[in-house]
Parts: sequence; C-alpha cells; structure tokens
Amino acid sequence: MVAADAMQGVLERFAERFNASPDLARMTQGWDRTLRIVALDAGWVHGLRVEAGRAAWVAAPDPSQAEIALQGDADTLAAIFRGELSPTEPYLDGTLLVRSSEEDMMKLDVFTLMVWGE
Repeated sequence: MVAADAMQGVLERFAERFNASPDLARMTQGWDRTLRIVALDAGWVHGLRVEAGRAAWVAAPDPSQAEIALQGDADTLAAIFRGELSPTEPYLDGTLLVRSSEEDMMKLDVFTLMVWGE
C-alpha cells in the first residue's frame, strides 16, 4: 500500500510531467480546478491543483475546495499518477470513483486520452 508521503512524491512527479507538456498547458488554460485524491484503504488525502495551464501538488483540500474528487485504493491511485495504469479500466470496473460536473468529466476524458492514450 502506498504511504501518504510516497503519494506526495508521485503527484509532484506527475505535475512535473504535466508542466513539461505544451499540449496539456494549452488544453487546460483557463480550466482552473482542484482535484481531491482520496485513498479509501490508506486514509490519506492529497490534492492536485491545475491553474493557468500548470499543475502542482497541494495539501489535502477540503471537499468544498475541490471541484473534482477521485477515490480509490492507494495502489491504484499511485499507478494512475505514475502513468502505469490508465484510469479508464478502474473507472469502468468501479474501483476508481470520480465526482465532478458533467463539463469537467468531458475535460477529464480528453485529458485521459492525451496523458494515457485511451
């Protein structure tokens, strides 16, 4: 099971890869969102902030501060943000729960295609 401090490192590296992509910067320009990432089995909460076309790890945002919530087990969440696992399969089998507006869900679909190729 991925520990909270290890997941912070995973999210920081994800943000570095995100920020190195001009395509992702262009796609997310003007789409300022906070993602609340919750490991249901490990009890930790992390955040990822996308703002002005850049991503950054943030301390655990309060649910009212996050437009998007991702919930799953720690290992699945880590594998997704390491780029080892597309979020599509865990989402479809119900092991990854995503709560967002319909508009944000459509943006996440395009984002998934760009990052994971699915």
